[in-house]
Order: sequence, then C-alpha cells, then structure tokens
Amino acid sequence: MRVLVVEDERRLASAVRVGLQAEGFAVDLAHNGPDGLHLAREGGYDAVVLDIMLPGLSGYKICERLRAEGNWV
Repeated sequence: MRVLVVEDERRLASAVRVGLQAEGFAVDLAHNGPDGLHLAREGGYDAVVLDIMLPGLSGYKICERLRAEGNWV
C-alpha cells in the first residue's frame, strides 16, 4: 500500500514515515501544499496523511480540489 504524507514539519513527517514503513507501507513525503496536491493527483496513492496548515496551499484546499476532480472520496 502506498501512502503520501503531506507535512511541513520535517521531523514529524520523517517520524510518521518511519512508523508507516515499519508497518510495511511505501511512503512518500511532501512538505508544502502545492507539492502535496501534485503528488496526490499524479502518484496513485492508496491513502494520504494530510496536515491542515501547510505553506502555499492549506490541507482543506487540497481536499476540496481532489474531491472536485473526483480523485478522492
């Protein structure tokens, strides 16, 4: 299972990645809203762990855009 973690605090993002990888997940990281949106659209992820307060584009806006495109529930 592939997971995208979108978190601007790099230490927290790395800790989440380590924990998910320990459980057998393949994990990619994005550290800002625009990169997170791009990867979510193009990456074919099974799940996204999304921070709300991100530089460049909030997590709420990312969710709105993905839903409007029909990419996520």
